[in-house]
Amino acid sequence: MIPVTVIGGYLGAGKTTMINSLLAGDHGLRLAVLVNDFGAINIDARLIAAHDGDTISLSNGCVCCTIADALGEALDKVLAMAVPPDHIVIEASGVANPAKIAMYGRGWPGLCLDGVIVLADGDNIQAQAADKFVGHTVQLQLAAADILLLNKTDLLTGAQNQSVMTWLAAEASDSRVIPTSFGAIPFTILLGAGGLPQTIHAEPHATYQTVVFRTPRALDRERLLARIASWPRGVLRAKGLVRLGDDPVHAHVLQLVGCRHELSLGPAWREEVPATQLVLIGIEGQIDSDCLRASLLSACI
Repeated sequence: MIPVTVIGGYLGAGKTTMINSLLAGDHGLRLAVLVNDFGAINIDARLIAAHDGDTISLSNGCVCCTIADALGEALDKVLAMAVPPDHIVIEASGVANPAKIAMYGRGWPGLCLDGVIVLADGDNIQAQAADKFVGHTVQLQLAAADILLLNKTDLLTGAQNQSVMTWLAAEASDSRVIPTSFGAIPFTILLGAGGLPQTIHAEPHATYQTVVFRTPRALDRERLLARIASWPRGVLRAKGLVRLGDDPVHAHVLQLVGCRHELSLGPAWREEVPATQLVLIGIEGQIDSDCLRASLLSACI
């Protein structure tokens, strides 16, 4: 299953800047980035290995494809590649509802939804949400977010930033709100840590904190889910393999993004010794490593 991240937000929120960063970034992933129009994307010419109609192949293993009017066809084309991508990123148009696009990640064969990231222009988002013509569209975009990036905070004073953060927290109560400038956010948060714990090497930005949890003990499913639901809002991402007491044969994959979390059936334990391995990423100062580890240990059988 290839994970899919949807990037949304109203016109001018900063999506293109983020897409450019993803295509040129040092994340070590083969990304397939689906965009609405090549014209707005500023791909470094030195990275372009080939340009074939609606697909640009980059020397770092990433590809950029246009969606045109058929997202399903674009996804099928990506899935049919000789070397499939590690991750698919879909840029929603500035007037699209990301929740509808996320349905492809949930239901398209071979794909799984990793997360919905929505950018909000800190200088304009409140006026946009109140606008009688576009306000409903903006509100739907905010409501769809697993993680909401309050972008362009460099244009706000400290008091303005706090005011907009408070407003967004109320407007999108099921999202995790992160202030940023120029869409700068660690790839480990944006792309769900890029895989399972054993593949994670990149360190989060200094304002974020990583908590690693490992144990050979089996966990109780219901207690684990209850502990996760009680974690503080500062926990932005969690991902990894879980050894459950009620299924000694299979690993289970834990994925958390924002408020949304799921525990799904994973591969069978084979030669490796069954063990839970999790990575949690949160905002520095808003999470306590010892408390998070203790909550997970309390779910052990």
